Amino acid sequence: MSGIQGFDDFQIKGILFVKNHGELLIGPRFKANSGYRFNPIGGSHTLSLVVLKNANLSIGENVGISNSAIFCSYSIRIGNDVLIGGDCKIYDTDFHSLNFNERIRGADVPRSSPVVIGDGAFIGAGSTILKGVTIGKHSVVGAGSVVSKSVPDGQVWGGNPCRYIRDI
Repeated sequence: MSGIQGFDDFQIKGILFVKNHGELLIGPRFKANSGYRFNPIGGSHTLSLVVLKNANLSIGENVGISNSAIFCSYSIRIGNDVLIGGDCKIYDTDFHSLNFNERIRGADVPRSSPVVIGDGAFIGAGSTILKGVTIGKHSVVGAGSVVSKSVPDGQVWGGNPCRYIRDI
């Protein structure tokens, strides 16, 4: 996996798709499940890490990710001891302009904003984390959530739209 820094005590089950044109840093003790055989919750999805030119995806120590898609056009930082359930999506971009006129004129400039997932956070299966969001340390995002606002440290949030449920 060219251009990737890390590979200390990795455990990768299945096929991992990596497209790296920026900087991808992966800490020690990284665990990845990719495909139905290794985590049926994520269905047949392949774990995908896509890093665009001049972007930075940083994955901390002792992180586990199953059958998810991470698309980094600017900056995504995943802290230490984070678990990301099957079929999650983490995006730091809108992918295209939200303005119709810009899109059809070809002046499509997507907006990007950093995503940060704090140490010890847990992201439940099927959740989507959108651009500009920070998930606080030791927080939990319930399964199937769509997170468009930041989650403070030590709280449980869930739903669509994602909202506060309780303190931990």
